[in-house]
Amino acid sequence: MAADITPLIHRVRRWPRRVVITIAVVAVTLLAVRIALPYVVRNQVNHRLQSIPGYTGHVADIGIALWRGAYALEGVEIYKVSGEVRTPFVRARTIDFSVAWRDLFHGKIVSDILVEEGQLTFVAGATEAESQTDVDRRWQEVIEDLFPLEITHLEVNHGLLRYQDTTKTPAVDLFVTNLRLAATGLRNRPSESGEEFPAEIVLEGDSLGGGQLRLAISAEPLAAQPHFHLSAKLENVNLPELNESLKAYANVDVSRGKMELAAEMAGKDGGFQGYVKPFFEEVDFNNVSDENKSVLTRIWENVVQGLAWLVKNKARDQVGTRIPFQGRFGDPQVGLWTTIVNLFRHGFVRAFNPTIEGTVDPDNVLPTGDSADGEGVASEKPETPPKVATDDVKKVEPEAAAPTDQPSKKRTP
Repeated sequence: MAADITPLIHRVRRWPRRVVITIAVVAVTLLAVRIALPYVVRNQVNHRLQSIPGYTGHVADIGIALWRGAYALEGVEIYKVSGEVRTPFVRARTIDFSVAWRDLFHGKIVSDILVEEGQLTFVAGATEAESQTDVDRRWQEVIEDLFPLEITHLEVNHGLLRYQDTTKTPAVDLFVTNLRLAATGLRNRPSESGEEFPAEIVLEGDSLGGGQLRLAISAEPLAAQPHFHLSAKLENVNLPELNESLKAYANVDVSRGKMELAAEMAGKDGGFQGYVKPFFEEVDFNNVSDENKSVLTRIWENVVQGLAWLVKNKARDQVGTRIPFQGRFGDPQVGLWTTIVNLFRHGFVRAFNPTIEGTVDPDNVLPTGDSADGEGVASEKPETPPKVATDDVKKVEPEAAAPTDQPSKKRTP
């Protein structure tokens, strides 16, 4: 080995001294820059996060990988500072930003983002100071500053999506754990292929009550008004584990029962329409675990149970309906009368199925939320394969590890 490098050493010794010194200075400078770079980047990132109006944030560390054109934010936390909420709005163990080499070879400088154990928490409070729900253009500007290249692929592993409502008694705490998300086509320039929906988002996770959530979205990110098609399916939710939310919203609780839900929605030019189909199976409201219930509460539960029995599909032991909605963003309209009619229809005429119909088309949505064909989402249509059905999309494979700070799916009734 020594014999192999001897000629090289002799050649270096023959170099002019000035050249050797220059090379040494450049090497030392590059080494110093490499050592200092993570600290400089961390200070810049923390300064940008702290400049979000109403919020503050920081990263614990920065990892630089020059060989693959990447850097990673480690220990990311963003808090609301102008209110009383102390739960982080955004938290992530790692956010890795890297150049997508597969596109670089085709002359495109784009990027991938991988988020490990990312968490997003929304809080609905009685006042603005007690709430945490704002996601607007200010956040988009921060993302563009931190990740300046066009993002074409976003992946989230072991995530947590949480919604808390402190205005209710008891307080509502709903969440999706072990969240896996894959998003492609999140471009900030028009798609070269001219596709109507260049962006595809697939989300999967475990809901409160041991259920499984699958959601798929096709969208045009650059549309002036939201232009998208969404479909969602929630299965195998154990209702007793939702008793706190049932008490908060309906003042009832159950001793047994399962829930499923299917939904579809589309939006275009400021209007939207869709439907939600909830199904409750083998529900029993005779929950005797709470001996401190008032007489009025027990009477109300008996009324609810009687109404549920009245509209129940006896063959399936199931209560279900189809709830249509439409309107403009900020001004939704729910078909209440149609929902009631559908309750009886499911019980006595012909049962709905807990499936995604594929009957909502963005091209049929007018800016008012009405349907171009004049029928609307309240009209029954034969079920056809949807544009993006969560039953058919490729699932996001979870990683082997799991976060340790996510809430338990179990809830004490």
